[in-house]
Amino acid sequence: MYHFTLFGCIFSALIISLPIFAQAQQSKPKTVKQIIALTNQYCGACHAPPSPQLLPKKSWPYIVKTMAEMAQENFGKPYISAEHIRDITAYYYGTSPTELPKLPYHETKERNRQFIPTKYISRSTLPMIAHINPVNLFKNNNTEFLISDDENNAVSLITMAQNKISEKVLAEIKMPSHTEVVDYDKDGKKDIIVASLGLFFTPQGKNQGKVTLLKQLESGDFDKQVLLENVGRVTDVKALDIDGDNDLDIAIAIFGADVPGELAWLENKGDDKHIKHTLMKATGALNLSPIDLNNDGLIDFVSLITQQHELIAGFINKGDGTFTTTKLFQANHPLMGFTSLKTVDLDGDNDLDLLMTNGDANDLQTDPKPYHGVQWLENKGDLKFEFKDIARFYGAVSSAVGDLDKDGDLDIVVSSWNNYWDDPKRQSLVWFENDGKQNFSRHNVPGAPKSITGLALADVTGNSYLDIIAGSFRMDLVKEQYNPANNTTKNIIRKVQLERVVLLENSKIIEIQPGLSH
Repeated sequence: MYHFTLFGCIFSALIISLPIFAQAQQSKPKTVKQIIALTNQYCGACHAPPSPQLLPKKSWPYIVKTMAEMAQENFGKPYISAEHIRDITAYYYGTSPTELPKLPYHETKERNRQFIPTKYISRSTLPMIAHINPVNLFKNNNTEFLISDDENNAVSLITMAQNKISEKVLAEIKMPSHTEVVDYDKDGKKDIIVASLGLFFTPQGKNQGKVTLLKQLESGDFDKQVLLENVGRVTDVKALDIDGDNDLDIAIAIFGADVPGELAWLENKGDDKHIKHTLMKATGALNLSPIDLNNDGLIDFVSLITQQHELIAGFINKGDGTFTTTKLFQANHPLMGFTSLKTVDLDGDNDLDLLMTNGDANDLQTDPKPYHGVQWLENKGDLKFEFKDIARFYGAVSSAVGDLDKDGDLDIVVSSWNNYWDDPKRQSLVWFENDGKQNFSRHNVPGAPKSITGLALADVTGNSYLDIIAGSFRMDLVKEQYNPANNTTKNIIRKVQLERVVLLENSKIIEIQPGLSH
């Protein structure tokens, strides 16, 4: 089945097609083995056939129907016969659970650090912070964060100086998703490269993604220059010298959706000229991160590709500007809902491992899933990676890595944007304490805002401990505004001011209190 993941969302009303199920009962009976073979034949043409256990019973009739319609649209003719649709629907409806199991609550193990929300940096009626980037744009001692603000279609700079907090819009950009700070033109001033979606909802054939360079001027303002446009939604940019000619090129992940997506890089030809080179055509790309996969000194890449793929692809640099592609990991079903990938030496053995979250539920079935969570792939060398689970966590969407308790190993902070928000025991933010052997203990971060996608670590308070900066993206409220019947948004007037960006200070616990995490 087809999976729409991060920023590729379609929010569809669940239709329980009991008439389809009833018709299936009237058709010529088939054995379960025969129907499974049909499922493998049709679903397996695009992805691994999903288990009926992955979704509740009520959801399968609509999903099978939708997948058949999408296949017909893609092929230009009916791909699955009406009889086979009825048989497959009956199989999934009859063998799936009435409800998905709920994740249990977990007791928080003892720890000596806690995170206290001390500064609500800003508020709004519909927070949509896609990305937070700790930066130092102006070579000063201030604490600065670049904010990708999809609510206001802007890239802004939050500055903390002498206990004063200010925010300044640097550029208006439609649906910014990621920022990269670098001296791109080598003039001694830091510039900003911005990936932008252009559109948040399903684009309906419109290419509005862009890559924009914000060049810093002598005045401290920024001049906006579009480097790439008329592409699908751009989710990631990285600046680095890919071809070894001593200038900065740009690696790009283009998510797309119902318009083409791809992984590519922009070759810097000087004089503000660039040439795009495609690495792979694939809808659903979330990132393109540099890594030396084969230890040959050349820049390779890894990418997390979602939707029906749900895989991590490696791109091996051949040294002449071209790359070979290899599959490093793939989920065993297409509903995994991967949301982020980080390259980090998690085990301290001097190679880069891969940290992944999966928690997307903004598709044909919007409930949080018990198989959501965080996991990592240990780099074993020779393009081999070993899967290691950390925890199940509803709606896991972003991660940040750092030594939070200063014990010499890397801990992990993970946020959620799809959850049971009416349940006070469900958290939007947790941190996983590393015991030095990559065994992780789970801890709540009480007081964090709901539905966090923007997440960063930085020593804001100056006590040498990493604090958490969290940006809220209220996906639950965005869903309320979206009308799936005609792909439009409702004009809902909201009056309540909600946490938009929050600082959670890392402080010592005097008395350890038991709590709950999930």
